[in-house]
Amino acid sequence: MTTPTLSLGHRNAAYSVAFSRDAQLLASGCLDKTITVWDLPSGKQRLQLRGHSEAVCGLAFFPDGVTLLSASLDKTLRLWDLESGKLKSTLAGGHQVYLTCMDASADCRLAASGSHDKSVVVWDVAGGQQLGELKGHSDLITAIAMSPDGKVIASGGHDVLVRIWDAEKRQPLKELGPHTAAIQSLAFAPDGTTVAAGDDDGVIRIWDTKTGDFTEIRGGHQRTVKSLSFSPDGTLLASGGADTTVRIHDVATAREVRSLQGHRNSVYDVAFAADGKQLASAGFDRTVHVWSL
Repeated sequence: MTTPTLSLGHRNAAYSVAFSRDAQLLASGCLDKTITVWDLPSGKQRLQLRGHSEAVCGLAFFPDGVTLLSASLDKTLRLWDLESGKLKSTLAGGHQVYLTCMDASADCRLAASGSHDKSVVVWDVAGGQQLGELKGHSDLITAIAMSPDGKVIASGGHDVLVRIWDAEKRQPLKELGPHTAAIQSLAFAPDGTTVAAGDDDGVIRIWDTKTGDFTEIRGGHQRTVKSLSFSPDGTLLASGGADTTVRIHDVATAREVRSLQGHRNSVYDVAFAADGKQLASAGFDRTVHVWSL
């Protein structure tokens, strides 16, 4: 068992987490509609951002380290200036009901969001506009991932399928599955062709989006796999579960190599730092843990 090197307390459940590129800042989004920006070297709060009207379910730092993208159940994406602490812009109008998940390209110029309205919306974040809508799922969408180059989107949900989309042409590329239960988490590897999917049965499948082949990880999480994140070199896959654990897997062998225990309730998000030396996890127990790897 490994203990966290830093634990950050919140007043409410923590739903999302993201590192700045230099790992000097950590942002966490909460059920109470706020975003907290932490100074990691000191472990102290630097900013608290308010503006969303529902829980914050997704976060991504721009490469400049001073601009943050957030997504919320309130159906909006928002851009924040971390130097002033002020809202720069709001992207809205894409979804009819709850926005449940969001991911962005590595440069944050593009983003994709999924919703209970069964649609995926592609956003031009830099231009502040919606580029298009992807329809094909027959039930709620609860997980989304965008390849680092922004060219491919993966979406999944209660129809137990992973759908792969061409982000530029906004056309379907492949259908992966079915899984045996609803898909609750997705993550692209750095290669942009490998995607991991976690479901309500506690199973993780690592898919080759070109061939449709997969390897399976089971027996670790005893409940829903709520979050996934690949290490920057693509060799490790972190998962956070409703069983309160964070698990690290070797991608090549599909074997668990570490179990991180410190949360007392579901782990809603996990994220690697850009250097691969730290992992952050956000939990329903009102804590964000930072782990040294």
